[in-house]
Amino acid sequence: MRTYVWLGPLALLGACTDVPSEPPLDRVDLRRAIGAEQVDPVGVAIAANGARYVLDEQRGLYRLEGESATAIVPMANLPPPAEPIRLPVTDLVALAPDVFALTAIGDGFLLDTSALTLTQHFCYEPEGFSSGLVQRTDALTFDAEADRIYAQPVTYDQDGRFQNSQLAVYDRDTGTDIAWHDLDDSVAATGMTLIPDVGLVLGQGSRLLRFDAASARTVPGEDLARFGVRSIDGLVVDATHGTLVVVDGDTNELVEIELAQLAL
Repeated sequence: MRTYVWLGPLALLGACTDVPSEPPLDRVDLRRAIGAEQVDPVGVAIAANGARYVLDEQRGLYRLEGESATAIVPMANLPPPAEPIRLPVTDLVALAPDVFALTAIGDGFLLDTSALTLTQHFCYEPEGFSSGLVQRTDALTFDAEADRIYAQPVTYDQDGRFQNSQLAVYDRDTGTDIAWHDLDDSVAATGMTLIPDVGLVLGQGSRLLRFDAASARTVPGEDLARFGVRSIDGLVVDATHGTLVVVDGDTNELVEIELAQLAL
C-alpha cells in the first residue's frame, strides 16, 4: 500500500464507513500469484486482446492468467530511457499490443515490451516549474476513442506538503498536453479509468469519484468498501466482461466487480 504525507478527507471515507459486506465477482491474491510474501501493486491494465497486467513498484510488470502471474519486464530489466526516469513507477495503462504508458515522478513514459524500449512521452511539469516542487500522479488512463491519455498530477513541495491537484489531458500520439483542470484540494487519486456511459472515474481510498466534465469537478460516487476494498491502487474496466477490476494495495488483491452492481 502506498504511503503519503497528505491524503485529504476523501481518502479516508472508506476506512470508517459502516456498510454491508457484499462479495465481489472475483478476488485474486497477488502475493500468491506473483509468488512473493511482499508485493507492492500500483496499477492494473487490460490490453485489447483481454490480457491482464499488474505493475508492481518494486518487481515490475506481470501478466496475469487466472491466479498466476508471469514476469514480463522485471524492474531490474527496465530499459534506461534517454530522459532519466525518476522512480518510483506509480501507474500504467495499456495503449496498444505490447505498448503501455506508465508514470513516474514528473513524467509519463511509453514502455514497449516487444522492442524492450522505454521513452519519455509526456510531462506533468510545465515550463518554469519551480525546482522546489515535485509532481506525482498515481492515476492514469487512456481513452482509445478520443486518443487521449489522462493523468492526475498532484504537486508537493520538497518536504511533502500538498500544493495543488490537477487533471491533465495529453495527445496519445505526440504526448502534447491538451488541457489542464484544477481539482479540489481533497483529490489525490490512486486509480483512474473510463466507464461506459459514465465517463472518467477516479479512485481514492475505497471510494470512486466521477469527474464531471461540464464543471471540471469531481463528484463522490460508489464506496467499494462494501466489496471489501480498502485502498484503490489501480482501476481498469474489462469491457468484454462488463466488470471493474481494482488493485487493492492494502490487501494486495485484485478485486473484480460487476459494473451492474455499482451505482454510478
